[in-house]
Amino acid sequence: MPRFDSEARYTRVAIALHWLVALLVLAQVAWGWWMQEIPKAPPGPRVDAYNLHKSLGMTIFALMVARLGWRLGHRPPPLPELPGWQRALAIGTHWLLYVALFAQPLSGYLGSVWSGYPVKLYGMTLPAWGAKAPELKDLMSQVHLVASWVLVAAIVLHVAAALKHALVDRDRVLARMSPFRP
Repeated sequence: MPRFDSEARYTRVAIALHWLVALLVLAQVAWGWWMQEIPKAPPGPRVDAYNLHKSLGMTIFALMVARLGWRLGHRPPPLPELPGWQRALAIGTHWLLYVALFAQPLSGYLGSVWSGYPVKLYGMTLPAWGAKAPELKDLMSQVHLVASWVLVAAIVLHVAAALKHALVDRDRVLARMSPFRP
């Protein structure tokens, strides 16, 4: 096995943000799909579930803003030697993840704003800046749904690639983002 170059690792901040966002997104996706099954009556449990979903979404958005800011100021380590198609797929998947991780919370938030219901962040009602607009709310619901499937597909591809590198290639690509020192 080739010697691992510690310079080929992401920064500790990038690693922490990656794994924190990853855990929150996995929980959020599961929660988002589960809460669809909550009956509309009585409204209390469904409203509570949606408000928690919105709060987690806004938390993920804030973490993604921090992550993008960190990334812009700190170049990622270079990719190891990979076939061209793998390099292109890795870069494309990362772009897709970033786009979906911004589209999801933005479309969810805007859909909530235009739904006419108050938007709450962990119980605190945020100021309303938009009016009820059913057609815009419906558009954002569609964007949110499509982006959820795009995000899940990109996550599956990302995890599959990580497992391939860890278990098949054993090339230590996964060690670049590992929270543990190799």
